[in-house]
Amino acid sequence: MIDVVIVTDSTVDIRIQDTVFPDDDFFRIQVRYEESLLILSLKSLGLTVVRAAWDGPFQWENAGCAIIRSTWNYLNDLEGFKKWLKETDKKTRLINSLEICNWNIDKQYLFDLEKLNIPIVKSMRMNYSDINNLERFFDQLQTQTIVIKPFISASGLNTFKIKLDEIVNYRNIIKDLLSREDLLVQPFMETIITDGEISFTVIDGKLTHSVLKKPKAGEFRVQDDHGGYVFPYNASDSERQFAENIVRNCMKKPLYARVDAIYNSQNQILLTELELIEPELFFRFDRRSADRLAQGIQNILNSIKSD
Repeated sequence: MIDVVIVTDSTVDIRIQDTVFPDDDFFRIQVRYEESLLILSLKSLGLTVVRAAWDGPFQWENAGCAIIRSTWNYLNDLEGFKKWLKETDKKTRLINSLEICNWNIDKQYLFDLEKLNIPIVKSMRMNYSDINNLERFFDQLQTQTIVIKPFISASGLNTFKIKLDEIVNYRNIIKDLLSREDLLVQPFMETIITDGEISFTVIDGKLTHSVLKKPKAGEFRVQDDHGGYVFPYNASDSERQFAENIVRNCMKKPLYARVDAIYNSQNQILLTELELIEPELFFRFDRRSADRLAQGIQNILNSIKSD
């Protein structure tokens, strides 16, 4: 029996097998380092650890628990990933849980949290019936520029910033996206350019550390995939309370969470996304957070043994 499986995907697993990486292959260097910090923390507690791809061969019933980390290709086979979650949940303890993953995989969770008085970036749902009345979203969101993205997406995939006078040029793109799923529509927040987006890492309900993400010049997406930059960030007490309160309001308590937020032009902090499945947790900015996560995993394993 293996205590902990670090769950990745087949594409990530293949890419980080080499022991020597090119200096410019930041993706492989970063993934290996971040996951190695967690593996070292787990091993320091006397736990056995292996890495395995969700979409590869593995006997999940031989694992005490499986913590989902770099499963970043699941959008290429969403139904397959959902099936894997459901089947694996019967064989081992998923971290975060199946219930949390099913709730968080669709950005409908933003509206759920809004009903609980969590301040979010104003959001609307666009479906196929809206294709001939796209202008109404600008009116109702009171903006000249919107951002659209699929309800199930990651890393800025199929995310577009569209001005009102450009909407006709995007109609076919939007039509194609809507033929597959509904879209989330939000006003473009200029502060993403000037101030960036804050990511709060919350482990076992407590904020461990934070980072500030900023887009490269000429871009609005802050992800590494799009050339974004990441800096250390010292969260204020009110920001800590903001992040921890959002995690408390989840449908079920997650062991790990990343709360992404932005300030609007009135200096109000707003939730942009809550990542509970496979978020980058930025352990490299605070290695103690990997220790805290490892301890949380050990606590779960101990509770399983005592049941």
